[in-house]
Amino acid sequence: MAEGTLGSKDFEIKKLELINSGGQTVDLRYIFIQMQIYQDIYSSVMSGNILINDSKEIFSNFYLCGNEYLHAVIDKPGLNRPFEKIFRVYKTTDRKPVSNSGQAYTLHFCSDEMISSEMITVSKAYKAQKINNIVADILSNELKIDPSRINSIEVTSGVHDFVIPAFRPFEAIQWVASRAYDVGKFCYFFFENKDGFNFISLQSLFQQTPYKKMKYEIKNVDPDPSVNKDSVDDFTILNDFDMLTSIGNGAFASRLLAVDIFSQSHTVLDYNLNTAESQGNLLNDYKPVNSFKNAKNESLFNAYNSFFRTYVAINDTASEKSNDIKFWMMPRALHMTMLNHFKIQIVVPGDIEMKAGDVVEYEMPTFQGSDASGREMDKKRTGKYLVTSINHKFIREDNNFECVVELASDSFAEALPAAKDGLNKLTQTPKKR
Repeated sequence: MAEGTLGSKDFEIKKLELINSGGQTVDLRYIFIQMQIYQDIYSSVMSGNILINDSKEIFSNFYLCGNEYLHAVIDKPGLNRPFEKIFRVYKTTDRKPVSNSGQAYTLHFCSDEMISSEMITVSKAYKAQKINNIVADILSNELKIDPSRINSIEVTSGVHDFVIPAFRPFEAIQWVASRAYDVGKFCYFFFENKDGFNFISLQSLFQQTPYKKMKYEIKNVDPDPSVNKDSVDDFTILNDFDMLTSIGNGAFASRLLAVDIFSQSHTVLDYNLNTAESQGNLLNDYKPVNSFKNAKNESLFNAYNSFFRTYVAINDTASEKSNDIKFWMMPRALHMTMLNHFKIQIVVPGDIEMKAGDVVEYEMPTFQGSDASGREMDKKRTGKYLVTSINHKFIREDNNFECVVELASDSFAEALPAAKDGLNKLTQTPKKR
């Protein structure tokens, strides 16, 4: 840690040890150049990399071969709530000489459970089981994960008959998670963050109290580092609306034709963004599109054939439901697509406690000139965002800790104006420029 006044980007590494298979350790705190630790709601485990400047031939003398562990304990000065984890080193890249007596290389690491998952398969039949019980069984009995490492397993509805055909454990969990549902919950994620392993629905993530409020603004000149700790240094828009992709992936309306071959009957099940909005299944209050109509006088929310699927029900009774796609397929398609409707990347001063799966409030600026009073906010896109991924980035030389955060939102904080119906009405009274 650098001497002098503490800044909002300072960090304190209390332990950073490389441990080889023989139990020998080496302290990396004073020879690493940069370290990054990743969390992502789309990834089963945490991962990262560390760039090392090695002038003592640790690589050869320590017999680095992929059987090593990295024990990290990292905190913010004065916080006293350190992040601690033991990772497994699995790969090295970019090894090259940097002087006559030294070399640099990058060690890549991940949670040890990922290595175990790649070494075994699950071939197992589950009869009339809830998906949350299947997830718990794989974690406990296949991967042998310590219960203290499991943060949250959310209860699901329905019972299922699954035969898992020689999948890797994490592959099996992600497969069944994509089919999970509950009342008003359709999109389940399995991921690891700083709190441990989580099996949780998108809707439950949305219902969290926001972790913090952040905004992009001119920095204040103030000796107190807490003044700028929630101020965004930079932001990039990664994804904005894409109507063709969204329509084709069922973001606005979809239809499922469920056919029962035993009773020779069928059921038509529809789901659309209006329903999601009215049921409070969006992160913010309002959908990010209006009801502009197509050539057949259909709005986006009534064009159900834009995403049409057929489901053949076999022995689908109240007591035995196997692959209940009628309960999850259409809602999952909509909400997973809408989660990518607007996505931004921000860079903020390091926050060791921020994690993937958090909800934050973000003041989205407008693109116009600013002065000392700050920027005007985009009132529609200012609101709640889900942290889909976060990269904790530590640079030793500058004692610089920052977080590169990916935020996603499926909705607006304010409603859009209503649309006129059809091109003709739009062109009847052209506006003067």
